[in-house]
Amino acid sequence: MGNKNVELNDLETKPASLSAQIESFIRESLQSLGREGAVIGLSGGLDSAVTAMLAAHSLGPEAVHLIYLPDRDSNPVHRKHARQFAEQLGIPLQVLNISSTVRAMKTYRLLPLNWIPGRNLRVFAVEKARPSFLEHNDGRLFSDRFNPKAGSWLARGNAYCMAKSRIRMATLYQAAEARNLMVVGAANRTEWLTGTFTHWGVDHCSDIMPLLHLYRTQVERLAQFLGIPEAIRNKPADPDLIPARLNKSQLLGGFEEVDQILVHLENHAAPETLESVYDPAVVKHITSLYNASRYMRETPYHL
Repeated sequence: MGNKNVELNDLETKPASLSAQIESFIRESLQSLGREGAVIGLSGGLDSAVTAMLAAHSLGPEAVHLIYLPDRDSNPVHRKHARQFAEQLGIPLQVLNISSTVRAMKTYRLLPLNWIPGRNLRVFAVEKARPSFLEHNDGRLFSDRFNPKAGSWLARGNAYCMAKSRIRMATLYQAAEARNLMVVGAANRTEWLTGTFTHWGVDHCSDIMPLLHLYRTQVERLAQFLGIPEAIRNKPADPDLIPARLNKSQLLGGFEEVDQILVHLENHAAPETLESVYDPAVVKHITSLYNASRYMRETPYHL
């Protein structure tokens, strides 16, 4: 692997066999756990749409419960897509706004956005303020957030975002436990290995994670095979936790290249070897995230 001509793993994806394998896994998990159905947090994004469709194919639409959990900062386009997709699946969509819970936890007070009326103005304010209040207003903020200075705007922004994801997790589990349902998560391997998920949040805690073995590029190919609407497939990978324009793919360095790097890091390739094949800056960035987020995949530590 010492030159640019090295042929690396192309993450070959066979969507038909992948779909069958995942659907079988969902059915077997339901039986093993003794549940009567599944609940999925439908975000309006790609991963949860793929997860919901596979669950519906596996268990039947009548056994799948879909919940959309917006708050005051949520992008309306995601709600629109979640509703349209639930209708496509023939499954009612329950909408539970978590703003009152977020407010009760005083989470909104962590950032000076309370006095700004309307989401569009808050987006504008955040976009204008980010360069001034963050050390790095680019993909490096993913690395910076692992060790922010106490009380800094980055630390407060972290807490602001992560609280929402944890509230969503608790809400899904309440719904699941009241009806003896299985919580089905939608995280993919790319975000799992880069730490671009919430520790103990809705994209971390679930009974099963059917897509966790698939990198984002593989999920995208599977989504195309399944017929997920283009509007969902083509929009940016937005975590939708803060009123801002974020795109995980751009901030990481592009899913295609990032996934290739991650495959080789998982197989113990030396970063300096990867730098001879890929953009060295992207390799350093992804290696840093891979190492810094290791604790998220391993905790809680114990004796």
